[in-house]
Amino acid sequence: MIRLSQPARMDGRVFLVTGASDGIGKHTALRLAQTGATVLMHGRETNKLPQAVNEIFRETGNMCLEAYTADLSTLSQVRALSEEIHRKHGRLDVLVNNAGVFMPTRTETEDGYEMTFAVNVLAPFMLTSLLMDLLQAGDSSRIVHVSSALHREYQTMIRIDELKDNNNNNNNNWTHSKGRQSYAQSKLCEVLYTYKMAEVLGKDANVTVNCLHPGRVNTNLLKQAWEGKKTGISLEEADLVFRAATDPALDGVTGRYFEDGKDTTSSDIS
Repeated sequence: MIRLSQPARMDGRVFLVTGASDGIGKHTALRLAQTGATVLMHGRETNKLPQAVNEIFRETGNMCLEAYTADLSTLSQVRALSEEIHRKHGRLDVLVNNAGVFMPTRTETEDGYEMTFAVNVLAPFMLTSLLMDLLQAGDSSRIVHVSSALHREYQTMIRIDELKDNNNNNNNNWTHSKGRQSYAQSKLCEVLYTYKMAEVLGKDANVTVNCLHPGRVNTNLLKQAWEGKKTGISLEEADLVFRAATDPALDGVTGRYFEDGKDTTSSDIS
């Protein structure tokens, strides 16, 4: 059993963190900046992201921070994000797929997908695929998918027909419970994707891929998912994503699911 510990300095290593303008992503970017790493911070909103970058710079003095804006619900913007990173970097050492949404009402993307599935599943799948050449050029590269223990709530086979707009899945039929189910399904997909990607890449590949439950953290998403009825740990305590991205104990470790700071078994259906 692997228990994650605190890492050493990360000077010279290049990290991309999606959803880094607030919440766990911003905290992870801060912790990475404290190690001296080069941190590429992605955000959806142009006003929040520069503020987050400036705050981290003032706190850490790290001048190797870069801001990248893209709406991950739109596949063309996912492609554009990859192209922008390719223009500026020849390698990527760690990709942290952290960005995610919880939708209390059903919303369709401009590509015709249900929003939760588009942002939480399609976007990281596409972004990871597009950046794979940079990851393969990196040094002992890692992919970290931020899943959730809520994936355990989805215990039936994934219904592909529910992931595109149809007459049975409109806003009139969407409830908060349905939103939780869609979120849980998306997090199950991330676990499945992790296992399959690790299998395809193989244990001897330069790129490892793992997923994790970051803990129940006091974020806006937690408030949405639980309608304000549950609280968790503070962001300052939410170090599991950072540790999974940097801990030397994970060198060569791939295809694992982490919860409570250790590798463990995901849901039976996964």
